[in-house]
Amino acid sequence: MSRSPLEPALLKYPQVVSAREQAALRVDDLSVRPRFGCKGPGAPSWLAASGYSIPEGANSARVDSRGVLVARLATSEFLIEAVDGGAEGVLGSPARPLDVYPVARQDLVVGIQGPGLQTLLRQICSVDFVPLFEACGPQEGPVALTSMIGVGVVAWPRRTDSGSSLTVWLDPSFAHYFWTTLLEVGRGVGALVIGSNL
Repeated sequence: MSRSPLEPALLKYPQVVSAREQAALRVDDLSVRPRFGCKGPGAPSWLAASGYSIPEGANSARVDSRGVLVARLATSEFLIEAVDGGAEGVLGSPARPLDVYPVARQDLVVGIQGPGLQTLLRQICSVDFVPLFEACGPQEGPVALTSMIGVGVVAWPRRTDSGSSLTVWLDPSFAHYFWTTLLEVGRGVGALVIGSNL
């Protein structure tokens, strides 16, 4: 089972900073969701043979009917995570062939949503996410490898009936800095709700 790199620090923060009805942003620690990574020349065919829905191009993502995200970070590097349920699909992966290499994924995973999302992104990242959100949907869309608040992240924008959201993955050694800085900037955007899966 995954643990959050923020687990000790999250206990210091109040879970709700302001009322949900007034929140401009919601920031969640999603680090406990099951995930794994792999890369290598055999990775695309192995994942497809294992029942995963593989996006065609690099820097793209797809969520299958089980709720499992497959993000293609390069030609043959993948991040697989249970985002809408689907934990059994992530945990039940068969043995890898010799041309598929494991990639440790112990990321801090942060979910951000709410009407203040674009305002926040303009303050923490130089990438214009507006066209990325326009190009995505609930099941497929782009993935951006960029920097936010000076930290390298993998960012996945998603549009659903309930609105836009962004999930970011980053190295856990930057967890405390990223989390506290994100909350500080987020408070400047408006009312903020903090959640976690702890």
